[in-house]
Amino acid sequence: MSTAPLTPHLNLRESFGNPDPALWMSLTEKVLNGVPFEKKLVVRTPEGIPVKPIYDVSTLKTTPWGDGTPGKFPYVRGTDSAGYHAGAWEVRQNLPYPTAAEFNAAAKRDLGRGQDALVLRFDSTGRQGMDPMDRAGVDGTSITGVKDFEEALADIDLTDIAVHIEAGVSAPAAAEMLLKRENAPVRGSVCLDPVALLAVDGQLPMTQERAWDLLAAHVKFMNRHAPQMKSIGVDVTWSGNAGGNAVTDLALMLASAAETLRALDERGISPDLAASKMLVRFPVGTDFFMEISKFRAARGVWAHLIRACGGGDEAAKLTQHAVTSIWEQSALDPYVNLLRATSEAFSAVVGGVNGLTVDPFDTVFGLPNEFSRRIARNIQLVLRDEAHLMEVVDPAGGSWVVEALTKELAEAAWKKFQTIEKAGGVLAMLRDGSLRNELQDLGKERKTKLAQRREVKVGVNQFANLEEVKPEVHQPDPADMARAARNRITALRGRRDETAVRAQLKSLRNDRLPDAFCEALRIGATLGEVMTALGAGETTRVVPVQLGRLTEGYERLRRNMEAYVAEYGEAPKIHFAQMGPVRQHKIRSDFSAEFLRPSGFRLLVEETYEDAESAAAAAVASGAAATVICSTDLTYPELVPAFAKAVKAAAPKIQVLVAGLLPDHLEEFKAAGVDEFIHLRANNLQLLTDLQALTGVAQ
Repeated sequence: MSTAPLTPHLNLRESFGNPDPALWMSLTEKVLNGVPFEKKLVVRTPEGIPVKPIYDVSTLKTTPWGDGTPGKFPYVRGTDSAGYHAGAWEVRQNLPYPTAAEFNAAAKRDLGRGQDALVLRFDSTGRQGMDPMDRAGVDGTSITGVKDFEEALADIDLTDIAVHIEAGVSAPAAAEMLLKRENAPVRGSVCLDPVALLAVDGQLPMTQERAWDLLAAHVKFMNRHAPQMKSIGVDVTWSGNAGGNAVTDLALMLASAAETLRALDERGISPDLAASKMLVRFPVGTDFFMEISKFRAARGVWAHLIRACGGGDEAAKLTQHAVTSIWEQSALDPYVNLLRATSEAFSAVVGGVNGLTVDPFDTVFGLPNEFSRRIARNIQLVLRDEAHLMEVVDPAGGSWVVEALTKELAEAAWKKFQTIEKAGGVLAMLRDGSLRNELQDLGKERKTKLAQRREVKVGVNQFANLEEVKPEVHQPDPADMARAARNRITALRGRRDETAVRAQLKSLRNDRLPDAFCEALRIGATLGEVMTALGAGETTRVVPVQLGRLTEGYERLRRNMEAYVAEYGEAPKIHFAQMGPVRQHKIRSDFSAEFLRPSGFRLLVEETYEDAESAAAAAVASGAAATVICSTDLTYPELVPAFAKAVKAAAPKIQVLVAGLLPDHLEEFKAAGVDEFIHLRANNLQLLTDLQALTGVAQ
């Protein structure tokens, strides 16, 4: 036994010396035994950025972002030297209830339980400046005029909270209704973002030039009456929700901002003023380190953009709001969405966002309930109050991998931004459809990786839970909502002075830069009438992007099976022909069961067999729609042809699958009756889709 005295301190530097990256690389290359390091240990993200297995301090020396001090240009480490000590991020929450009364009830409840910012989102028609009618309450709250707006905010003290009104093209009217209240807020936003409206809806209810004129008038009005509030939106949540990645999110943010800055500069609004009024909204996905790096890179590239446009350092401080990504959510095993949202929220906060919205886990089904809202809200409260993420300024700062990804993302995004500018800008790409095509291609690439199981979604393409109980769906009846909207508008028109309303609307239509909207609304005009008058009956149309979700293909599989079970009483069976002792079939049997489970078939994995004939007889007797033979490469040349021929001879419609792939025997096995092979490189979604079609589950 050693008698060496114990020392109170351990000096790692003296004991182990300085790390030597060159030595690590040489030792690693020996272990790889000739396989190229770049091929084996370096992976590429969906953005095309290489991620190495190890980073060192040299990463910090090559960053181009100037001073690494929080609060100093270009603000990669934060726009305030005190970080969240200067003020926590806003805990925001979408309350997408279709009526003003429902919104009001949810808002009053949640504001007393941890939510500290209020978001009122007009429904899809309201955001387009139209009266709701047949689409009342779709994706937001139906606001037809002053009465609905007042009902939505009734008995809520707005002076002590941040208030965000997402009204789309109706933002100028919403701003007047909000700021002329007795308890008008002093913090928050009423943003107009023509680019995002075109990207999502494909249209504006006015010419592009008039939309810019309206935005300029809106900015001036907001600056006079609520100088602390944001009035210009740069919303690129549609990028991520259409299949884009961190690079496209950043590049489209820059391109949208540049488009807006140029248009406002032509209308007498300086880059300093315009930049200070901008609120950027990003989607946040589940790639933890990449998303942290995205929010840090956003501050850097934004600062350089504003400086290039002539803005000062104060205007170059980015205000960014993160929203958990709908693209990443799934209707399958939906409680896993809670875990995804937690990861997304964590990365957004560590990245230093100014505000965060965590969508409830049941958003994909319809309206959230009180439970799902509470859990979504508590994700943020746990990060703030229990994980103490407010206590550290830029907690990711100095992390070599994060610094490297920040640098790589910023450079790739700036390069992509320049490409967009050379193509004529983001609006030009929306007009010719090239942006839609590009995002679709990126989305298809990720969907292909998911289908091939090179990307995993828990509960979707792996670890599927066929016994899950789906949350209760809360969705209003569209016909009831439309009828209620029509009744409200009819009642409003029945009470007003039609001559006075028409005169006010005519004056709005003839005024290029109207200074006030509320008089028409006050005397009984609807929101749609006011915005139609401002648009002068003209429209702008582009090719919108296509929003979606990554897991839609797998959700279709499950819906197919649910419809089949509803009609026939049970799911079709897949028989497993497990050959020989456990060690001979278990690995492939387990792999195949996990491979097939997302389709919803009932898997018969209990029995083992000694020979092909008994296995084939059991497969036929089981009444299964398909059978999978599981064994080894050594036994397959003898077992597979005999098994397949016996099954097809007795029941030609049974699909015969082989667990594994023997390239030298493919044609022989197919000739014997094998229909498909389950292996690592197989397209899981395509194989399951084909299997459902061949077995009568889907058309």
